[in-house]
Amino acid sequence: MILSHNRRPIGLLKLGLVITSVALFLATGMLYVSQTRQQGLLTATIRSSGWVAYQAQLEFVKTEAEFAKLSLVPTRDGLRELVLRLEILRSRLPVLYDSDEGRVLSGIVDTKDLTQPLEATLDSVIDEVGALDAEDGETASRLRSIDTRLTPLGQVLQRILLESVAYNQEIFRRERALAETPGVVPLVLLFICGGCLALVLYLQGRRDRLRLGEILEAQNAIRAMESNLRAVIQAVPACVAVIEPESGRVSFFNSTAASLVSADPADPAWLHFVQAVHEAAGEAGRTKWGMLSMAYLRSPGQFVSLRGTICDVLWERRHQQLIVLADTTQVRSAELQVMQAAKLATLGEMATAIAHELNQPLAVIKMAVANARRLLEPMSGGEAVLAKLERISSQVDRAKRITDQVRRYGRMPSEQLLPFSLRHAVELAVSFVAEQYRAANIRLTIEPGFPMEVLVFGEQTMFEQVMVNLLINARDAFEARDAGAGPASREVTLSLGCVAEQVVISIQDNAGGVSEEMLPRLFEPFSTTKSTDKGTGLGLSLARSVVRDMNGTISVENVGAGARFIIALPFSPPVLGRNAA
Repeated sequence: MILSHNRRPIGLLKLGLVITSVALFLATGMLYVSQTRQQGLLTATIRSSGWVAYQAQLEFVKTEAEFAKLSLVPTRDGLRELVLRLEILRSRLPVLYDSDEGRVLSGIVDTKDLTQPLEATLDSVIDEVGALDAEDGETASRLRSIDTRLTPLGQVLQRILLESVAYNQEIFRRERALAETPGVVPLVLLFICGGCLALVLYLQGRRDRLRLGEILEAQNAIRAMESNLRAVIQAVPACVAVIEPESGRVSFFNSTAASLVSADPADPAWLHFVQAVHEAAGEAGRTKWGMLSMAYLRSPGQFVSLRGTICDVLWERRHQQLIVLADTTQVRSAELQVMQAAKLATLGEMATAIAHELNQPLAVIKMAVANARRLLEPMSGGEAVLAKLERISSQVDRAKRITDQVRRYGRMPSEQLLPFSLRHAVELAVSFVAEQYRAANIRLTIEPGFPMEVLVFGEQTMFEQVMVNLLINARDAFEARDAGAGPASREVTLSLGCVAEQVVISIQDNAGGVSEEMLPRLFEPFSTTKSTDKGTGLGLSLARSVVRDMNGTISVENVGAGARFIIALPFSPPVLGRNAA
């Protein structure tokens, strides 16, 4: 937790240092470029401004020299040369203020105001010199007088040149200073950048060490957790095994699983066990989480009832399947005993109806026998005697079916789950309560929605008991509804249908339904709406266990004027002869 809190300030500090380093590098580069430009500008200024002033001053000196030479001995060629010099000087004056170099000089001294007034004087001097004649004796004196008029121009050019020289000296001084100092600032900046980078590397190394410490700590925690998990699994009093989905090989099992199957993971018994689990899970074994109930043949003649789950897990960084099964053999035996007790109690309640049902065929037999004797006395009517005897045979068969139902109902169910015809089982359960419904004036409507060939997987006797319990509960609900009031219309509808890959049995009555506070816990043990002398509260709980063992579901809802129980069961797989359900 402390490491995670320290990581954020370190990351922000690293980001700040990186940004600072980049900014300093950019500043160093910009400083270098700026100094280079300044040096180039200074050099250009020195070369341009000083050179223009110097050229103007040089032309003026040459002109003065030409004036001095012609003042002694005027000649025609000398006058032409003097005019040319004056014109060159005249062309140099606008350059002092009307050019790039002149604008640089204008920043030092006002060359335009100084030189423009003298341009007209120089133009008149050029005209006068051009009009002189070398043969005239006064030409020399006139040249000396004209030369005196150019003295102010010489002074102005001298001033401009001096100002330019002084400015250039200052520029040279600044250039030398820049040449000495610029290396210090970039060097300092580079040292700062290097220090920032070194600090970034240090922080990165520290962060990596922190991360490495966290990873090592997490790995140690995972190893400790795995060790604790294995210890917990070993201590669990249930069969726990981890298998590979593709090969079915067992990669881990606890001591309970070893005692149930084998302590050797290479034992073929494990392969047989895994196959039995997958067959019991069916479609649920291919989902993320599936419930299963199975009977495992541990040794010849010894079945063990197991109930649990199979799910996908990540074990040792691989996707595998986890099997968790609890030995429910004793619980199963207790459930069977309770179921048997409940059936015996129901048989006692139904004894009167069975006796009444048996009295009718016995009376018919007695009368038929009497009639047969009477018809045999005159030895006539052989065909009539045959008919009477046939009737006796059919009634005897009817009595046999009734006694068979009682015997079948009172039989102790087995733990072996096998495919059976669902519709046939429902018809047997309906025939068992048909007389009670007739006596209670309840109309039972059956809506078959699938053929007799549809099979489900389970224990047929226990499923018949579930159907009988639901039908008897509907009968008892009518009696509770009509207690203290006149009888009303009593109807129970039993519907059979197929939805997707499941068969659905629906039992709906119009007996008023289940109270809202009882509805969520109706399938809990000892939850009942009957009085204590009529119900134990175990019938629906056992019904849910039986349906769950068949990989099905049972639910209840209030519909219209009554309640509707819905049982959904998967189709039986086509391959038989398994050890597990």
